[in-house]
Amino acid sequence: MISIITGFDSYVQSIVDVGRSPIIISLFNFITQCGDARWIAVVAIGMAVVAWRHRRFEYKAGLAVALLGSLAASSLIKILVHRVRPDSPFALMDVSGYSFPSMHAAVSLATYGFLAYMIYKLMHPPHHRLPWVYALSGLILLIGFSRIYLGVHYTSDVLGGFVVGGIFLWLGIQITSRLGTRH
Repeated sequence: MISIITGFDSYVQSIVDVGRSPIIISLFNFITQCGDARWIAVVAIGMAVVAWRHRRFEYKAGLAVALLGSLAASSLIKILVHRVRPDSPFALMDVSGYSFPSMHAAVSLATYGFLAYMIYKLMHPPHHRLPWVYALSGLILLIGFSRIYLGVHYTSDVLGGFVVGGIFLWLGIQITSRLGTRH
């Protein structure tokens, strides 16, 4: 099984390496920053302020579960798995730490996914909701791909991060829904 995963990772990386260009590298350097701790913190604080201002405390609880759960689980899995990052000739950024799962992918899916959920449930007028949901979904996918393109993660790291983020996004939505029905 491991050889299938590493073979898939190598195959995808070889395709990505052929398509590198300075302009696209600059674009993906910017996109990957949207998954950095600073951006995620600003987005999460903004979401919490909106939820607090509109007295939707169930959304603050759901966001906390999604964001903090994905962050904690990703950190723990990295420690347990100890997967080394891709070889330095492929890396276009200097990063440290273990590779699996991609914390950018996990936390971005959990945070931006929860923002998409909040928009879908709360934004008025309703016809403005779907463009935002699609845009945030695209951003999540681009952040994940940026990690592969920049050579700091394998494809399986990003997919693993998406699974972790998806689990905690689902849990955050469940918490929000259950707390919301009590009021």
